Amino acid sequence: MNKKQFLIKLKTTFHDLLLDQLGMLTVDDRTKRIAEQIVGSIDDDGYLRRETTSIVDDLAFRQNIETNEKEVEEIIKKIQQFDPPGVAARNLQESLLIQLHRKKVEGKSVEIAIEVLTYYFDEFYQKHYDKIQRGLNLTDEQFRDVIRQIIKLNPKPGGHVGETSKAESYVVPTFYFYNNGSLELTLNSRNALIFA
Repeated sequence: MNKKQFLIKLKTTFHDLLLDQLGMLTVDDRTKRIAEQIVGSIDDDGYLRRETTSIVDDLAFRQNIETNEKEVEEIIKKIQQFDPPGVAARNLQESLLIQLHRKKVEGKSVEIAIEVLTYYFDEFYQKHYDKIQRGLNLTDEQFRDVIRQIIKLNPKPGGHVGETSKAESYVVPTFYFYNNGSLELTLNSRNALIFA
């Protein structure tokens, strides 16, 4: 008997997720093409590492779209509102700040965390916590709350989107087709319990 099995691979990439969200925006075709160029420039970690001027040049030479840095920056700001939070940032500091601004309603410790990453990012990165605490006049408890807020953030907002195990990324067929002179349909024994 000639057994043929077909597995269909299911996988949504990080860029597919961003393009799906872009499709939900009400924008004209030109803006959509600019946004697609920006999304295509975002790396797998979720960062936009290309300079705005380079994106403007790419649009002019590759897609014959005349634009300017201001317009591209406005569209980047819209994309930065997409999920996962922190996407389309230029660097770690910007990514973390985007994430914190989305959490601003969670209280005072988030607002202080925004101050820390805005004005004391280098000190935070180098773990000069005493300097930060003194500079913002924070109690030990306030500072611990701020640190808790920051360490919950994702330094690579695109890093885990679309990653699945091999077992999760394939559809297990419900039926098999056999071709031995005539067509025969057989229930996959793995799925037999579903129909029992």
